[in-house]
Amino acid sequence: MNLWVFDLDGTLITSGIDYARAVFHWGLMLIDEMEHHAPHYEKFIEFLHRIDKERFKTMRAHRERFPGSMVEAYREICRHGGIEPNPAVEQRSWEIGMTALSEVTYRNRGMIPGAEEMLRFLQDKGDLLYCVTAGDPVVQWMKWRGYNLRRFFPSQREYLVVKWDKFGILNLLRKLHREKTAVMVGDSIGSDLVPAAKAGYRPIFIPHPSVWDHGQLVKDVPEGTVQLWDISEIVTEYENLTKPTG
Repeated sequence: MNLWVFDLDGTLITSGIDYARAVFHWGLMLIDEMEHHAPHYEKFIEFLHRIDKERFKTMRAHRERFPGSMVEAYREICRHGGIEPNPAVEQRSWEIGMTALSEVTYRNRGMIPGAEEMLRFLQDKGDLLYCVTAGDPVVQWMKWRGYNLRRFFPSQREYLVVKWDKFGILNLLRKLHREKTAVMVGDSIGSDLVPAAKAGYRPIFIPHPSVWDHGQLVKDVPEGTVQLWDISEIVTEYENLTKPTG
């Protein structure tokens, strides 16, 4: 029996596209509302990216950060153009930002291809499965319900939401199961792999194309990291990945 810990966003599910859709809807709304006063479309993205990156420093993954950043970006666009912000457009910006966080969307979308089959394979092996995810608890539990993750992580004992730093809970799980081979799977070097290696796990890195550069990305993988390109490779490489470490 082995211990497997998985990151959620970008590893088992895709969430970046929800933000991308919201950004494009927001940009189209601003073009319609501002029309002749609308700046070049690059400015929409530029202001939003800069403001959201700055707010990340204090708000991290709080559910109000992204919609609030859209409101602030609209205000900045208005200041840049010398016009007064429209309260109705501010409200619409907030509403569009909130569409990136939708339990209905989660229910209607499957997990990353191969993830469900891989998790069932590990269950059939009798391995222990945990998910440690960083983010706003309200949003992360919306994902747990929407993606029906209780199939693999039945309760808050197996599905663990942390505010940001995963080391504490990873270290605790490692101590509880110190006799088992421990593997951590994630798409973020800094958030997943570095704390996993520090806590004594074998880090498995599966890069995702929509990782957001929030200004604090770590680019060097820890020693001993195994890189895969598809989550289904865990099934084919199972024996190698679960070999006891020296």
